[in-house]
Amino acid sequence: MRGRRSISGLIALWMLASACGNQVMPTHPSQTAEISAGGLNDSGSGSSGTFTLQVSKNGTGNGTVTSSPSGISCGTNCSRSFSGGTTVTLTAVPASGSVFGGWSGGGCAGTGACTVRISNNMTVSAIFSASDTPPPPAGTFTLTVTKVQNGGTGNVASSPAGIDCGATCTANFASGTSITLFASPTTGRFASWTGGPCAGSTNPSCTFTPGVNTTATASFANQPLTFIESTLPDGNVGADYSVSINTTGGSGTEQHRFSLVTGSLPDGLQMQSFFGVQSTLIHGRPTRIQTSTFTVRVDDGAETATRTFAITINAAVTLAITLPGPTARSGTLGQFYFQNLFASGGRTPYNWSITGGGLPPGLRVIRASNGTRIEGTPTARGTFTFNLTVRDQDGQQATQVTSITIN
Repeated sequence: MRGRRSISGLIALWMLASACGNQVMPTHPSQTAEISAGGLNDSGSGSSGTFTLQVSKNGTGNGTVTSSPSGISCGTNCSRSFSGGTTVTLTAVPASGSVFGGWSGGGCAGTGACTVRISNNMTVSAIFSASDTPPPPAGTFTLTVTKVQNGGTGNVASSPAGIDCGATCTANFASGTSITLFASPTTGRFASWTGGPCAGSTNPSCTFTPGVNTTATASFANQPLTFIESTLPDGNVGADYSVSINTTGGSGTEQHRFSLVTGSLPDGLQMQSFFGVQSTLIHGRPTRIQTSTFTVRVDDGAETATRTFAITINAAVTLAITLPGPTARSGTLGQFYFQNLFASGGRTPYNWSITGGGLPPGLRVIRASNGTRIEGTPTARGTFTFNLTVRDQDGQQATQVTSITIN
């Protein structure tokens, strides 16, 4: 019985070794791209968040692109969202009468499978060529332009004329012709040439003299996240201060959030974490003379940017009455009357009072949520003269002799 078990074990080991020897190695190595933003952590797990993988098809031919994990089947579905850290393999299959020319964008190249590790929004282009396209006339070559539009869009034109991509992305040129391609963004920015004779250049103008059929690839991207303002206005002690800081560009879809990373605001001021989609607000009432330097950081969920600002707080402005002047607006007996009161300088809030003479009978000083004013219904005709006084929170005061005529 023990001998039969030993023979059975040897047979099982022989069958397993035969199966391993019959495995076939893949004939084409895959192209693997790792997008640096996010990436894998030290444990090998993926970054958090959800990102969109977009597939575009270019060239004169046709075909399909599918993904593993499933979700992309282009033709029909050319984009899908994946969790950060997911490894996605794209496979291109040319249609009848077409050949697969290779990958562009996302770090992929060649004609094997394209494998990307998801950690940012990205676009990968599959180039299919018509296999039955007749060769160009003798003494000419074919120039084909492809575009990778990863958050930005644009056009590519040529000199001499022939390429206008958008509409015309393939043209024939005589051998020895010097060709200049011009990439112009419609939205976002021109990022670089990622394929062809100018690959790696960030100059939107690309000049070359090919003698063989050539493909050039232009990449367009989002504008980088940046601040619009570079300086901020001065303020005065005791005077209300309010200024917005705005940003532009960026590839994130979240509301822009702002924070101080170094330095501090002048005493009495504060900054909101956000105030609108792409802005923040610094506001308050400065309490002393000083110059403060600080660095603001903005985060849009995908990118960050910083900028250093300075705010100078000067001495308080002398308190003065700005409205009314020496003669306030006139009124009519028995009809409702009002006159707004305004001052400048000093430190708000202000306190208003009548410190000499008298208002027309029926009128009085009213303090409301929307300001201070003289109002009421006058009960006597005549011209009435009085001393109008305003005081600020630091004890400054200004007085003006004012008169109101009631007809």
